[in-house]
Amino acid sequence: MFAWLLHRLKGDKLIWILIFLLSLVSLLAIYSSSSALSFRIDGGDTEHLLLKHAVLLVIGLLVIFAVHLINYRVFARISNILLVITIPLLVYTIIQGSEVNEAARWITIFGQSFQPSDLAKLTLMIYLARLLTQRQDVIKDFTEGFLPALFWIAVICGLIAPADLSTAALMFLASTMVMFIAGVDLKYIGLLIMVGFMAFFILLGTAKRASTWKSRMGDYVSRMVDEEYTPAYQTTQANIAIASGGLFGKGVGKSTQRNYLPHAHADFVFAIIVEEYGLVGGMVVVALYLLLLFRAVSVATMSKTFGALMSSGLAFLLVLQALVNMGVTVGILPITGLTMPLISMGGSSIMMTSVSLGIILSVSRDAREGGRGAKSSPASMLAV
Repeated sequence: MFAWLLHRLKGDKLIWILIFLLSLVSLLAIYSSSSALSFRIDGGDTEHLLLKHAVLLVIGLLVIFAVHLINYRVFARISNILLVITIPLLVYTIIQGSEVNEAARWITIFGQSFQPSDLAKLTLMIYLARLLTQRQDVIKDFTEGFLPALFWIAVICGLIAPADLSTAALMFLASTMVMFIAGVDLKYIGLLIMVGFMAFFILLGTAKRASTWKSRMGDYVSRMVDEEYTPAYQTTQANIAIASGGLFGKGVGKSTQRNYLPHAHADFVFAIIVEEYGLVGGMVVVALYLLLLFRAVSVATMSKTFGALMSSGLAFLLVLQALVNMGVTVGILPITGLTMPLISMGGSSIMMTSVSLGIILSVSRDAREGGRGAKSSPASMLAV
């Protein structure tokens, strides 16, 4: 049956297999990690939370399937519309968003919580890919090639950063990679990085959440330089989970740290994976994400400029976010609040991740069905 299904799916088959495997990992991880959450919000009914998550994953897979059948060039044509929708949503979130720990990240749409920054990731990568494709003839020029891209990166990341610095930094890094691939002059990319650092230090002195960021960075630095320092509670519990997992783990559903680790179903789900499946299981998850990035970049090498830039940017975003999440869990990075794409619980994250994967598969489908390696003018690259 699996072979029958794969035969009917378009695009890169290995990417499809990786998506199914990550979804399976997600179901197993959420089944174990959501027990504490279920007692807080659902009377201990873990099965209900698991079913809800499974439904979201199935919907996500349907979204991937639907999007991968769309000609990816359509996204170039609607990128302006996405921008017009995204920026007002980000502004509205700053003004009226639900505030948790001094961070307004969520809004309610039709009774459902939604995180506009998830949409902003998608919008920025699509719009940036379109902009840089259209300006390939002047890509080395400061005014015509670099400044327009810098402007939109600054606007979108700037609206997100005060409440969600880690997501803004992630988008900034992915945007930098896209500009590098597009052929922007290296000295301008260096300037972009300098602007990013300047913005970071300005935020440290002015943002409402600056004290939280300083506390997290202080905790991280102290852990690195002082062996006797006791790290933050989340980090301690995550370290215990990882250490107790050993090489092959405790087994499915046998985690004990899920009862002590805050956000075990979201930010720290990787700790539960390693506790139950060991170092081997953790390395398998890392390999799945890295293989996804490798295949997405391979797709980009077979595609025209717009498809290559868009699929590369979206893949960098997804995989970089996963790697940062894992880095936080094992203690080599400061706490960020970033979740694991396609594995952590969260409706808006799953949906936007699914759209991103669908777009990558759409680019792959186009390359395999006739656009393989073709080169053309910026205008024809965007033509549907």
